[in-house]
Amino acid sequence: MMSMKPWLIGALAFSVAALVVPVHAQTVSEKGMANVEYTGWSLGAPERQNALRKAEANALERYIADSNAAKSRIFEAQRDRITAHIDDYILGTTVLTENQDKQAKTYSVVIRADINSTRLMNDLGTGSASASDIAASGRGTMTFLFLARNQSSVQSFDDKVYKRTDVDNSMSRSTNEGESVQAHDVSTTDSMQQHTSDATTTGGSVTRKADKVDWSVTNAGEVDTAMTGVFSDAGYDVVEADQVEGASGGLVNIANIRDAYSHGNDLPSTVMYNTTQGVQRAGIGYFALGTLDVGMPDRDPVSGNMRVFVTVTGKVFNVQGRFARTLASIGPVQYAGLGPDASVARTNALKEAASQAAHQMVDELSNKGIH
Repeated sequence: MMSMKPWLIGALAFSVAALVVPVHAQTVSEKGMANVEYTGWSLGAPERQNALRKAEANALERYIADSNAAKSRIFEAQRDRITAHIDDYILGTTVLTENQDKQAKTYSVVIRADINSTRLMNDLGTGSASASDIAASGRGTMTFLFLARNQSSVQSFDDKVYKRTDVDNSMSRSTNEGESVQAHDVSTTDSMQQHTSDATTTGGSVTRKADKVDWSVTNAGEVDTAMTGVFSDAGYDVVEADQVEGASGGLVNIANIRDAYSHGNDLPSTVMYNTTQGVQRAGIGYFALGTLDVGMPDRDPVSGNMRVFVTVTGKVFNVQGRFARTLASIGPVQYAGLGPDASVARTNALKEAASQAAHQMVDELSNKGIH
């Protein structure tokens, strides 16, 4: 029987181990840098290790800076806890450049850190209350209505031009009189010269009227699925808007909301008031409302795939009091989706926009101590 070489055994063991690594974890690479001062005659291991730790923390901060502002504020509030357990989030570190200035006694290093983004984002999103506590209190009950809109018609208006011309006619007159006396005859002469000048002043204005846009408004299943997942993962008890409409005593009318958003970007005050009161009557604590405007498809210059941009705008309201209060506001912010055709690109763009918008709303609520 042939014996297996040790290096082959190690390679097979590594391959098997790689197969059982959870595929749901997401790793991202980010650069980090740090500069430290040291004392003594030479750079010691503790100073070098301190610089690496600071560079790793800088990498985490750079990664968080690319997310939404709410997540950045959460990171700032939990910076000490995160950096104290930085090994939980840094899977590996590679030194790119390092420099030691012996005269100034400083050491600088630039690294590339592999970040366990899934664990980091989950820990930053963890609130002080558990999902069971939220559900028991009833304050974490939420419903949302985000509608996808496509432009159905655009009415453009010609510029209105107003012109004015003012003419100033001025005239001057000069006379010359003379008298001649000869013997017994007297004669007089009278000559006149007249000059006319015209002064013209022109002016005016141009009035431009904004385009009138009508929208085709629909409920998008991919939007509902993405947002429900994010809100549920954050501990909220999500209730479908259709069920809230039935329990609102007629105050919530999704058809009226859809019609209002087909002609403008805001709900009439009466519709808005009735909607929030109806959500409260249904026993819901929080209500998220907004739109996702789908742009025209184009060709992505890098991948060659079709690309669609979606602009998302929305708000989260606390409807537990007499009047609805705005707790969080997002957008307008754009997200893009790619696909082999326009339909797939649109679906991917809506899913990305809905997911990111929901994450941002959850982060904003978390910053306000609402979990």
